Amino acid sequence: MNSEQIKQLGPLATLADIWEGDKGADVAPSDHRGTEQSAFRERITFAPISPVHNHEQVLHGLRYMTVARRIGETDLFHEEVGYWLWGPGERQVLHCLIVPRGVALIAGDTAEPTATSFTLLAKAGSKTYGICSNRFLDKEFKTVRLRVDRNRP
Repeated sequence: MNSEQIKQLGPLATLADIWEGDKGADVAPSDHRGTEQSAFRERITFAPISPVHNHEQVLHGLRYMTVARRIGETDLFHEEVGYWLWGPGERQVLHCLIVPRGVALIAGDTAEPTATSFTLLAKAGSKTYGICSNRFLDKEFKTVRLRVDRNRP
């Protein structure tokens, strides 16, 4: 990836890489509908994609994949795939993802091309930055809001 391609990613430029590490504790529903905490290790891979043209809109982005395993286990407990996109025309940052439990969402907001931090939001029922779940999750474990805070030095 050359410096011009990196520049076109705007505030997403520093993500293009592979990130891995112990992330603390996952707080989630247990098998018995209570709450459990599990220490985990996460790996995120970000790979640049070609610019996407939607008539006058141009999006630059990164395809990504996240996998997480509880410390000491080999099976994944979380996986997601999607895109991080930068739309310089509307100064729009988007996080589009799918989780194989049956959840898809788009979180977004505006940011400056040189921003070192931004916050993205998705809310259930929103027509633009929204969340869609399968029937079971909508009834039993509905995701109503997602907030992504990206801060870098």
